[in-house]
Amino acid sequence: MAASNITLCGGSPGGLWSLLGAGLDKAVRQIEPESTVTYQTSSGGFANIVQLKQGKCDVAIVHIGEVVIAARGDAPFKEPTTGVAAISLLYDWAPMQWVTDKAFAEENNISSIADLAGFTGKYDLVVNRRGILPSILAEKALELAGSSFEQIESNGGSVQFQGSKTASEVMQDGKADTWVNATFVGSGSIKSIAEARELTLLSVPDDVIAKMQEDFGSKVVTIPAGAYDWLDKEVKTFGAQAALIAAEDADPAMVALLARAIYEHPEEIQGVHKAMGAFDGALGASISQFGYHPAAAEVIKGAGL
Repeated sequence: MAASNITLCGGSPGGLWSLLGAGLDKAVRQIEPESTVTYQTSSGGFANIVQLKQGKCDVAIVHIGEVVIAARGDAPFKEPTTGVAAISLLYDWAPMQWVTDKAFAEENNISSIADLAGFTGKYDLVVNRRGILPSILAEKALELAGSSFEQIESNGGSVQFQGSKTASEVMQDGKADTWVNATFVGSGSIKSIAEARELTLLSVPDDVIAKMQEDFGSKVVTIPAGAYDWLDKEVKTFGAQAALIAAEDADPAMVALLARAIYEHPEEIQGVHKAMGAFDGALGASISQFGYHPAAAEVIKGAGL
């Protein structure tokens, strides 16, 4: 294909998705030195699906759960929104981590989110911004476990919706008992909280995990004991997965260029951050919740994946 500038809708500036944008740019240049990938900031995956459909970007990074929600037409969508196709899974190791003050958990015999169903004391929870996938997952998981945001508030507690940085600060300052987000094990946010407080992680019941898989394309994740210096038990939870997508009617040559860049030069994706070290072609080709763009599927097949 002729040299081109491929516009990528991502997320906030400076986050992992922006680093992935830089990695994709480097990978594309390995195939076509005159082509570029330009990262465009966005409010997140839901907005990216809309912008992709409107032709405001060529490709986008989204969470699998956002595509699933869009296809159903659940909020924030007003009707089923389809017409997107996969190029590559980018990661599937961002577990929902229910980071909880250890003393609070021990005093109230809370080791699982299921234990919150019968808890009538004051409980303060901080989640990500209202309406984005991690806060939706937190709310739905609590409901499946027999609790709810409304129950927490009716018992005199609080549910605070904050961006990642502020949410971590709320937890560090002792203004919440639990911080929950979909993030990598060992994330800086959790490390900062652990410097201020003694922590543990709450587990998620198997039936809730199974339902989150079914309804949101979540990934089963087991965080092993010792994953943090302070974690002395194995914790079962579920996690978010992120993918690179295009519109179903996207230019096949552009999609093929991106697919070749990713599957022939995975080292450029691995190198953007230590959290991406496990990325490889087999992972990229493993999306099952919706289909791959035919041009990407052809590259994947050619790579023996």
